[in-house]
Amino acid sequence: MKPNNVVKCLIAFDTSIVAAGALIAPVFAIFVVNNIVGGSAAVVGFATSIYMVSFSIARLTSAYYVDKKLSEKERVALSVVGTLVVGTSFLLYVVASRPWHVYALQALNGIGTALRYSPIMSLFTRYIDKGRESFEWGLYAVSTSLGQAFAASVGGALVDELGFEAVFAITGGAIMVSSLTSLALYREIKRATLASQVL
Repeated sequence: MKPNNVVKCLIAFDTSIVAAGALIAPVFAIFVVNNIVGGSAAVVGFATSIYMVSFSIARLTSAYYVDKKLSEKERVALSVVGTLVVGTSFLLYVVASRPWHVYALQALNGIGTALRYSPIMSLFTRYIDKGRESFEWGLYAVSTSLGQAFAASVGGALVDELGFEAVFAITGGAIMVSSLTSLALYREIKRATLASQVL
């Protein structure tokens, strides 16, 4: 039995975004140390902490509103907003030159990731096929992991060939284009809703 179409769309949506982000992730520390004025290992560590703290705060806040306030259509819309915020944060690295730029963009990335992640996880839990929960969560994990693995192997080579600015631009652009996957996701949710009403 294959996963239903909503689950397939959710996996494709998240895999495309996570893979795009992985283009720059393996060499991000090199970028900070070599391309940011005053960049150092300490700056990288602090920037990572800022990302995790901003993500954690925004994740809990957005999760509450997703559960209590948002319709399924609004959940898809919120995931798109989060995706665009993440894409913007990567695009702005093209002009980043100071540690505070990195800190601000990491905070923005963390917030955007939380806004994207909360509705995706909510919808995945809602539409997962009963009796196949472990397999479909595993399929989600494997898909995103393999997407990251492939992109990471390509990202370093792209930086060598094109430079950091180009790869940040490619990453941000690819993430924004990935938001178009939400159109298929919304369509499949609408179909599933109509089918459940008929039944």
